[in-house]
Amino acid sequence: MSSHAGGGSAARAPRAPRAPRDGERPAVAVLADAFPVVSQTFVAAEALALERRGHRVRIESSARPGADEVGDGMRLAATYLEDDRLPARLRDLAWLVARHPLGCLADLRARRRWRRQEPVLPLRSLASVARRAQAAGDRHLHAHFAAGAALTALRVARLLGISFSVTAHAYDIFREPANLEEKLERAAFSTSGCDYTVKELRRRVAAEHAVRVQRVVMGVDGERFLRGSPYPGGRTVVAVGRLVEKKGFRHLLDAAALLRRRDGLDRLVIVGEGPLGADLRHHAERLGLEGVVEWAGARSQDHVRALLEQADLLVAPCVVASDGDRDSMPVVVKEALAMQVPVVASDEVGLPEVVRDPWGTLAPPGDAGALAEAIDGILSLPAAERARRGRAGRAWVLEHCDVRREAEKVGELIERAVAAQPRTRSSAGLRSPARGRGRARAPGAPGDPHRS
Repeated sequence: MSSHAGGGSAARAPRAPRAPRDGERPAVAVLADAFPVVSQTFVAAEALALERRGHRVRIESSARPGADEVGDGMRLAATYLEDDRLPARLRDLAWLVARHPLGCLADLRARRRWRRQEPVLPLRSLASVARRAQAAGDRHLHAHFAAGAALTALRVARLLGISFSVTAHAYDIFREPANLEEKLERAAFSTSGCDYTVKELRRRVAAEHAVRVQRVVMGVDGERFLRGSPYPGGRTVVAVGRLVEKKGFRHLLDAAALLRRRDGLDRLVIVGEGPLGADLRHHAERLGLEGVVEWAGARSQDHVRALLEQADLLVAPCVVASDGDRDSMPVVVKEALAMQVPVVASDEVGLPEVVRDPWGTLAPPGDAGALAEAIDGILSLPAAERARRGRAGRAWVLEHCDVRREAEKVGELIERAVAAQPRTRSSAGLRSPARGRGRARAPGAPGDPHRS
């Protein structure tokens, strides 16, 4: 991954963006609040798939992740807002105001409304993002997570007169839905990774906007996640995720303790870090699991792949947390299936959409006894039968969750949004959705809500 200081190009006027040639895919900036984050490998995977499709793609991130959260940027170039220095920001602000004065006034008026629900970047910070987008010839902005990056995408797109979209995931829908309805309504299109979250997003907006919320799975690269050795056939269980309540790892530890009354587990490898780490480790000690549980810490995607090669079963015991936070359809479940590893998961959120018989078993969320039964039910099968189920899981996930096929859906939606976007110098305004009449409809709406 290469990084470029955000303010470096701000001292001189950017060249006019090159007009796309006939048949050329529109250039896309992918916006994120932090990049690359170890638990968000889907951002880089989708960006690379869009590049392979023929788009020029760059990453525009507000910040770098913390030291214990750094993931694999997959050699994608990223620009960081936190690198922009004040003199460059002020020059960029002057540039933006001179070219888009009405749009800047509209943005300033809207900031009071947005601030009721989330922090709002000052216009001088936004100006550097806008100037980079202009210089790069970006025709579309795509934000991952309907949080700060999505608000930045909305504002910059309106200022420059280009289209934007947002992929909402989980916490940004259920725990902290900041200005969510406006982001969905103003986006050319919105996506989410499973029917469970798509249904919730469509519920939040009027029918005319709901049709633009599309299901696009956070896909898996079947070539990268391909077994290199036979299925092991033992009793090693792997679980991957941040050590937070919604992952349900406390219930997994309880289930592992119950399984000692049967054949037990050879190993229980828990991959991830998080605020509940110390509490979970103490709980494992109280249960007498010191010789079974291995705390692997945060690991790169390559390390996770290597662990899945050794795993007999992946467990995703997700629950709805006390604050409403929850998962959607964890990518690691699809990665495990691509590696021909059977899965046990909670009958919760989007997991039933991918964890199916014969390659998976569902258990009621938060029920350690039922979770132990499901785990033992698979691990007690002959190794050959488990391997057969794993092969069925790989075939299904490659058919329904392929990262290239899902990125193709995003690429088509982007092209339709760009084609529908009127060529304007600036925003038509940022009036509140509550005012209704006269507000410009977000461009590029797909006509069929069931298309993807």
